[in-house]
Amino acid sequence: MTTLIFLLSTPQLCTPATIVLDPGHGGDDLGANNGTNYSESQFTFALAQKTAQLLAPDHRVEMTRNSDIAVSIADRAGRANHLKADLMISLHAGVTPYCGEGKAAVYFHEDERIVFPTGISEYNQAGESEANQTAWVKLQALHQHQSQYLATLIKQALLDEGVFDQIAVRGAPLAALMGADLPAVLIEVGCMHPSTAISASKMDQKIDKYAQSIANAVNLVVTRLTHDAKDEK
Repeated sequence: MTTLIFLLSTPQLCTPATIVLDPGHGGDDLGANNGTNYSESQFTFALAQKTAQLLAPDHRVEMTRNSDIAVSIADRAGRANHLKADLMISLHAGVTPYCGEGKAAVYFHEDERIVFPTGISEYNQAGESEANQTAWVKLQALHQHQSQYLATLIKQALLDEGVFDQIAVRGAPLAALMGADLPAVLIEVGCMHPSTAISASKMDQKIDKYAQSIANAVNLVVTRLTHDAKDEK
């Protein structure tokens, strides 16, 4: 029954798809660190750039930031909404001891009751009414089944790629996704070790490997969703 619900909720995709990649953190928000030489914001930006290059021949790919700058939560989801994107994928890194090189996680937004960290409480456009703010907070909830289905497809596609041997799919209250009016997930790959520095060349190798795996998975997922949509007609 659950699978049937997901299929009935499948977004009506066609290739090429419009895909928004959201590199987590940016600007003063560095995220986690590998020693002192590589921040999560640098990692996610490089990962998004590489993934976008790999997807670009087949799809329209846009990023929520194109440099190391701060981007508000509203602007991240808002960009995807403005583009009427088919998929939004937010990219983050895991942090030791809750991660491993062979582990990854795919999250979907499950609960709009979010406590905002200091500094990002003003997540919506200035001047909006309280009713509009509430509606914005609940947008992703309208796509929860689609996003959960997307997460399960990405998990299996990533496992099939062989880069990861353990991938979790979890629902969580995600501020970065809650205003997205489209299927959206957050992918967490890699493992940042705050006490262990890593060379730029080694990090580049990891990013290339992760990006290729994610791009291949996205291509497979778009094909699968397109077929599902055709089967429903």
